[in-house]
Amino acid sequence: MSTPTAKLIKSGDIWQIEGYYAYRNRVRRRESTNMISRPRENFRVLNVFHPPNIPGKSMVVGVIDMDPNGATPSHTHGGAAVVAMVASGTVLNQMNCEEPIVSKAGDIWYEAPGCHHVRSENAGGGSETARFFAVLIVDDEVIRDGVHNIFVLDIEKAEKESAHLTLLNRVPPLFGSVFILTVFEHKTHTYTSYNNMNVLELDLAGSFHQSKPARRVGLACAPCRKKHLRCDARTPVCARCIADNKQCVYEKSRRGGRRRKPSESASGLGSGGNSTASSALLTPGLPADQLWVPSSSPESVMVPAVQAQARSTTSGLTTHPTPSATAENDALRTDRLYNLYYTFFHPAHPCVLPWRFLSQRLETERETIQPLLYVMQYIGAHYADDVDASPLATISESQLAPIRSKQAAATGFDVQAMILYSIAVYWCDEIDRGVNLLKEAIQMALDIQMNKKDYATNFGQNDPMLEESWRRTWWLVYITDAHVAGSTHVYPFRTSNIDMSVDLPCEEEDYEAGVICPPTTLEVYDIREFLPEADRPSFSSYAELIGLTRSIDKALASDWSKNAALVHTICENADISVAAWHSLLPPCKRDPLRSDGTVDEIMFKAKFILHAYAIEIHRPLSTLAYSSVESTCKCAPPVPAEDAPGSDTTQIQLHTLKCLHAIEQLGRLMILPANIHAHTPFIICMIANATIAHLAACRYVFAGPDLQLGRERIRLSMGTLKRLSEHWGQGKRIYREMGIVAREILSLADQGKDSHDQVRFSTKGTLSGMPNTPAALEFPSFDMHNINVAEFDFCGYFDGAIGEVVEPASFLVV
Repeated sequence: MSTPTAKLIKSGDIWQIEGYYAYRNRVRRRESTNMISRPRENFRVLNVFHPPNIPGKSMVVGVIDMDPNGATPSHTHGGAAVVAMVASGTVLNQMNCEEPIVSKAGDIWYEAPGCHHVRSENAGGGSETARFFAVLIVDDEVIRDGVHNIFVLDIEKAEKESAHLTLLNRVPPLFGSVFILTVFEHKTHTYTSYNNMNVLELDLAGSFHQSKPARRVGLACAPCRKKHLRCDARTPVCARCIADNKQCVYEKSRRGGRRRKPSESASGLGSGGNSTASSALLTPGLPADQLWVPSSSPESVMVPAVQAQARSTTSGLTTHPTPSATAENDALRTDRLYNLYYTFFHPAHPCVLPWRFLSQRLETERETIQPLLYVMQYIGAHYADDVDASPLATISESQLAPIRSKQAAATGFDVQAMILYSIAVYWCDEIDRGVNLLKEAIQMALDIQMNKKDYATNFGQNDPMLEESWRRTWWLVYITDAHVAGSTHVYPFRTSNIDMSVDLPCEEEDYEAGVICPPTTLEVYDIREFLPEADRPSFSSYAELIGLTRSIDKALASDWSKNAALVHTICENADISVAAWHSLLPPCKRDPLRSDGTVDEIMFKAKFILHAYAIEIHRPLSTLAYSSVESTCKCAPPVPAEDAPGSDTTQIQLHTLKCLHAIEQLGRLMILPANIHAHTPFIICMIANATIAHLAACRYVFAGPDLQLGRERIRLSMGTLKRLSEHWGQGKRIYREMGIVAREILSLADQGKDSHDQVRFSTKGTLSGMPNTPAALEFPSFDMHNINVAEFDFCGYFDGAIGEVVEPASFLVV
C-alpha cells in the first residue's frame, strides 16, 4: 500500500539540516562509504515468539545469508539482545570500538542491547556464501509496525532524526551540515534493503513542509565556487567548509551589486549569512548596546548595534529596532559564539555536554548553567575577529564571583566554567591570573570530591550523559594542570599527589551521539598489558591521553630542573614510560589520522605532548646548545645547570638523535589535514620549544641539504605559530619572541635592516654536554621594545640566503 506523496529532495539538491544530528550523519556516512557499494545481506524471519515469562518482549528468530563479498553497513538492532551462530562460511564482525573478530561455522557471538554493530561482512574470500542464524530478544513496541525495525542502519536513522528534529525546531542551528538525497514517489514508509543504498524516504506524516521559500544566496566561498557547489554563504565559515574541514574564504566581489532602496539600507538588518535563530535557543543576552547586528551581506563584518544605529542616524535615516528584532539579534550573536566554541575549542577540550543535551537542561537548570554559558560565549568570541570579548570577560567574572567567594555552593557546571575560563585567561597573556584560576578550579573540584569515582553517579541525576560529562571534567582539570606545568616548566603537577579514582571517558563519537556504555576503570587500564586479547576492553582516545599524562606525571615526579643529578635517571624513566604507553596502543590509535582522512583531535594532542616532552628531557643531554637569548621567550625551558653530570660521546649522540626525531615527528603532525584552529592553544608552547631546539640544530648540527630542509621545517613551525596565535594574546607574543630568538641563534641580525633594529653578537663557549664547557651560549642583552612589534613578521625576512622567501601558510593543510 502506498502512502501520500512525500516532500522529497532530488539528487544533487542541497537541503540544510542543522544541529548535532547532521554532524553525526556526516561522520557515519563517511565511515560506511566502503560498505555501501557491496552486496547487501538477505534477512529472513523464521518465526516470532512471545514468551509468557518475559512480558513485553518478543523473540525473533531469523536467518541471514551474505553473498560473496557481501556486507552490512554500520547498524544497531533497536535495543535488542542478539545471539547469533554461523551455520556456514565465514563472517567478520566488529562491535563498538573493539577489534574485528572472524567467526566460522559453529562459532557463536552475543550482542548486548544497544551494541553498535560497526562491521558485518562475508570474510570468505569472495567465493562462498555465508549463513548465520540470529535470535533477538526485543521490546514488543519496537516490532509493532514490523520486524524491520530491529535492523536500523546508522545512515538511515541519523538522516531521519536530523530531518524530523530540524523540521520541529527542536535543534538549534549549530553545525549545519548538508546532505544530498534522492527523490522517489509513493513508496511505503518502511525501510527496504537497497543494494546501492542511495534512496532515503522522508515520510513525516505530512509534517514535511517549508514555512517560506528558500533564500537564494548570491555569494559563495572560494572552496565551494572552485568545486561548483552551492554555498550557504554563512560567515565566518560556511556549512560545507565546517563539514569538510576546509579553510573558508570569501573573495571580494568584483561586481557592483544591486542598488538598494533607502529603506533597505537603513534598516541595519538583512538576511545575511545566518539563518534565523531557533526559538528553542534559550541563551542569556547582553545589554542592548553590546549586541551585534548581522549585516545584509556576508562580506561585511558585524558591528556593535550602537555603531550601526549611529551610522544610520548620520545619514539622516534613524531606525528604532523593535523588541523582537533586538531579541533575534541577541540570539543570532550568542548562537554564533556557541557555534564557534563547539567548532574550534570543544574538540580539544571536550568536557561540556554536547549542545543538544546542554540545551535540554536550560529550562530546569538555567541559573546553575548560566556562568558556564557566558564562559563558552567568551571563548567563542576569541574566534570571531569582529567581536570584542572584553564585555563577555567582565560578565563571566561577575558570574563566577559568588562561586569563587563561596557565597554559593559549587557544582560540576561551575568547575567546568572555572577550568575553561582559566585556560582562556592564561592564553590571553594573563599567565599569573590564569594559573591562579587553575588553582581555584582544582580546589573547587576537590571540595566537591569530583576526583572520586562516586561523584559522577551521585550527582549524575541518573543521566549517563551527565555522568560522562562529570568524568570528563575532572580529567580536563588534571590534563590542563599538566599542560600548564609543561608550559611553565614547573614540576611536579599540582595534582600529582592527589588521589583520583574517576572512571575513564568514552570515545568522542559516542559522547556526541549520546551513546554511553559502562565506563572502564583506572584499575583495568593499569593492568591492560596482562589481559587476554579477548577480555581486553577498547580504551577511548581520551583514556589514552589520560594514560600518557599519568605516565609523564610519574616520570617527572621530582623537580629535575633543580637537581642536576636526576637528569639522566628521569630521562631514562620517561623514555620507558612513554615507550610502554605507545607499545600498548591499539592499531587504530597509533596514528591520529583516521582511515577516512579525518584527524582524531585527542590523539593528535597526545602525540604532540609525547614528542614535546621528549625534546624537553633529552635536549639538556644532547649537543643542541642552549643560549641566553632563549630566555626572551617566556615559555622556553630554563638553561640547565652547569654542574649537570656529563655523558660519554655515544650517549650525547643518542640524546641528540632522539631530540631530532621528536622534532621531525612534530613537523609531521603539523602538516596533517586538520583544522589548525581547533587544536588546543597549549601546543603553541610545545611548538615554540621544539623550534628553539630546531634552531640550535640548524646552527650546530645540520649542514648542506639537511640545513636547507631544516630551515624549511622551521618556516613550517613559524607559520603554524602565526596561524595559532591569531586568536590568543599569548600566542602573538610568543610568535614575536620566537622571531627574535631565531634571528640571534642563526646570526640573522644583519638581515632585514630596513625594517628592524639589529644586534650583532659573538658566541662564548661551545656545546652543552661536552667536557669543561658551559651549558649555555651567552649573547648580549637587548631591549625587545626596540622592535616594531606591530609590523613584525618573522617569515617575511627569514633566511634570505637560501633563496626566495616561502610563505609559511603554503606548507599548511587546513
